[in-house]
Amino acid sequence: MKQQLDIVNEQDRVVGKATLEEVHQKGLLHRAVHVFVIDSQGRLFCRQRSVKKERYPEYWSTSVGAHVFTGETYDAVAKKALLSDLGIRCGLEMIGVTRIKDDFENEISATFVGYSDDTKMKLNPLQIKDGKFLTVKEVMKLSTQRNVTPHFAHALDLYLNFRKR
Repeated sequence: MKQQLDIVNEQDRVVGKATLEEVHQKGLLHRAVHVFVIDSQGRLFCRQRSVKKERYPEYWSTSVGAHVFTGETYDAVAKKALLSDLGIRCGLEMIGVTRIKDDFENEISATFVGYSDDTKMKLNPLQIKDGKFLTVKEVMKLSTQRNVTPHFAHALDLYLNFRKR
């Protein structure tokens, strides 16, 4: 049986379940996470998605992103995605939740930040083509290009507001 995602309403309450394929085909609202890994110089790790990705292949995005399957929590998925996609562990802090809707996605996405100077990241080639640490100025410039995911822009806004606190 294929893994199921919780279908949620605008208040993030579960109203049903569906497979990932159904969620994307029907545009159903579901949960996801995104994480920015930040090094001691304040640079953000950004990834270029794999060419094998169905949605947004080779687009730039947050350090990691993942869907939240039924029975999982935002926090647990963020930690699991860091380990499976970058091969690292670090403490995480949720900095906000945002609504993302475009032609491909319809998500409530929790954004986290984590801090790491781990230079031996093991990028998962099924998920990531490339990745690099960028200054906030470089990330802001990158965000104006066409080849960035909508998740990237929303997560960046949350991060910039978080930095002001």
